[in-house]
Amino acid sequence: MSSEKSKELELKGPDAFQVKVGDFMAGIAQNPKPLFAVIALLLGALAVGYGIRYFIAHKEDGRRAELSKIDTVYEDELKNYNKAREALEKQRDTLKAAQPKPAADAKDPKPVEETAEIKALNTKITDLKPDHAASSEQYKSYFAAHPNSAEGWVAGLKYAAFAAEQNKLEDAQKVLEDVSKNAKSHPVLQTQSLMMLISILTDRGELDKALEQTEALLKVVADDLKPRALLTKAQLQYLKKDFANTRATTAEILTKHETSPEADRARSLVALLPE
Repeated sequence: MSSEKSKELELKGPDAFQVKVGDFMAGIAQNPKPLFAVIALLLGALAVGYGIRYFIAHKEDGRRAELSKIDTVYEDELKNYNKAREALEKQRDTLKAAQPKPAADAKDPKPVEETAEIKALNTKITDLKPDHAASSEQYKSYFAAHPNSAEGWVAGLKYAAFAAEQNKLEDAQKVLEDVSKNAKSHPVLQTQSLMMLISILTDRGELDKALEQTEALLKVVADDLKPRALLTKAQLQYLKKDFANTRATTAEILTKHETSPEADRARSLVALLPE
């Protein structure tokens, strides 16, 4: 689903709910798309770096229980996917084991060529994806019912990731815009929503809006993610052919964050700038 523009861009102990969210992020990472592989890494980096605290001080048990039920639906969908994948892999491995082996005394044994049936099974395994249609719609409904709660923001982020996977970018964008506005009291969730939103806006070619959201991100992002946010800003400026500001932003990365991984990418971007 990634456009040509997007291709240019490159604690405290967890409670039970945080563990569920970690499983969710692992599921996305297991089945990435070109753009949302990046999003999964961002979510993972935030989780590791901060031990995300999803709930405000006075949590409502009923609301948590409701969201937990949706998490169970998601987990069941993932289990069904794993079961189907394992069945296909077992079929393939059985066929592989039945293939004739090269002669033991062969001087230059060649690998046995896979049969058409094995190749077809490999294609099925590669193409198989979890079906999260039911849980994603439930996350969307939950966010609509609880747009001003931390639990609702988490549900909104989950729905947006699924919507983007299904190429429903406009729908994902709307939810992320709402989350980023409503989650101002929770910098970590606001950061997540802004990073995802910027990726989607860039993928849709809405560079001005993406750059505007990058400025909002730089006001709330934690120090260790600031180089990534600055690099995103520089890349957007480059795509807009705003070379003077691209040079200024990359200079900030190279001056203030010279040891970060983003510094090397900033240097590569500088090399593309016209004299």
